[in-house]
Amino acid sequence: MKKFIIVVLLLISCHASAVYVNHQGMGEVLIVPYYSVNNNLNTLVSVTNTKGTAKAIKITVREGLNGHAVLSYNVYLGAYDTWTFVMGSMNSTATGFEGQASGAMAAFDNSCAPLFNKYFTEFSPSSLVDGPQDLQRTREGFIEIIEMGELQGDTADFVKQINGVPKNCSALDNAWQEGGQWHEASGGNVNQDLAPVSGGLMAEADLIHVASGVNYSIPVVALADFFAEGTIAHAPPDDSTLSLDAAVPKATVLTDEKPYQLSFERGIDAVSAVLMADELIATYALDSGVLGKAETVYTQPTRRFYIDFDSLTAEAPYTADANVDACTRDKYGGSKMVVSIFDRESKIESPGVGVGIPTPPSPEPAYCGSVFVQSMMRHPINPRQPEITGSNNYHIGGNVQEGTENGFVQSKFLNTRPLIGTNIHTNQPVHVMGLPVIGVTLIRFTNTDAQPGILAQYGFSHQLKSKARVIEQ
Repeated sequence: MKKFIIVVLLLISCHASAVYVNHQGMGEVLIVPYYSVNNNLNTLVSVTNTKGTAKAIKITVREGLNGHAVLSYNVYLGAYDTWTFVMGSMNSTATGFEGQASGAMAAFDNSCAPLFNKYFTEFSPSSLVDGPQDLQRTREGFIEIIEMGELQGDTADFVKQINGVPKNCSALDNAWQEGGQWHEASGGNVNQDLAPVSGGLMAEADLIHVASGVNYSIPVVALADFFAEGTIAHAPPDDSTLSLDAAVPKATVLTDEKPYQLSFERGIDAVSAVLMADELIATYALDSGVLGKAETVYTQPTRRFYIDFDSLTAEAPYTADANVDACTRDKYGGSKMVVSIFDRESKIESPGVGVGIPTPPSPEPAYCGSVFVQSMMRHPINPRQPEITGSNNYHIGGNVQEGTENGFVQSKFLNTRPLIGTNIHTNQPVHVMGLPVIGVTLIRFTNTDAQPGILAQYGFSHQLKSKARVIEQ
């Protein structure tokens, strides 16, 4: 309770915007840490405007290797309106990529999405400016949802719904075309009829395996006070450049000891700071009686701002050299980890290791690219592609011996560099340790004895846990 009061007082006393993770689930920016259309999965996302004013919203789907945009569009939601869309697998029809396994989005929603085929739009390869030119990389990744401003005047009236249908979506189509009010090349003003962002967005996301009837809920990360006060960030529907680097260069970072208000030179560093994890904890459940499977998704949504693909060098907080043995160049390098595995009783059955001691750390595994999957398997391990996510960017978790069917995986980073900020209250430098990582663990049970002749499957998900560490200089 004391820490909560301190956080509230900090936010009140220094109300000039400072981005923070809102654990109550609402903000100006939402990050869905994982989508997938691999392995017959569909991804369902709902975005809700909880405010009594209409909003302009940018939705960008980013592939998992380096966060390049594969789909970007605008949605204009009336007061208390919700936009829902689904993503699934398809073979590409894009020129030069015909027949490659890719994905597509569909929305059977009445909300306005100008100049966008909301009923069916496939993922685009146009932003894949480096790395593998294979659309398999588009089939998993993460999603950014960013408020661009509040609608006013006639434009706000256009999105008001009558019997569930907005009054005039075609007016928003026209606004972005030549001669329209937002078409700047022909004299328009992109900010006409817009007021500054005000927050209040929320989202839900689910991975659904329709054939087996299994659902995995994906925890969404909400960032509040993301923009500088008075910001309008309206961008054209097909413009994917509006991203996490648009943040105010200030952050409120919570640690076990106390909260910190920090300033940075760049907005992207502020976002990374609030997502920083010095230690990661992921649960697993491999119960043999129900054929337990467990896979953890590790997402680094700001990584692409720090990594140079040509040289595989990186800026802090990443290790200067991203070229590690466990990650190929096509996976944009990686970060070395120390991974330890504990069971639920903090003991193991490995020869020569006593009760109460974790398994020895695995020999320097690494997390590759922006979205990476760690698949846990029982000993003896039969390495194979993850059975839940079907990911192509993965690592097999270390030997889980008999008796360690359930437990957790502890991951720590090797050789990372601190993200350096300034304490707003003391004007002294501080080091934020770790890397900006969010994620989720997916667990599947299969019951072959539910009833005679019936096979039942169950899906669970748990948010990736983390510990933040700030060192005052």
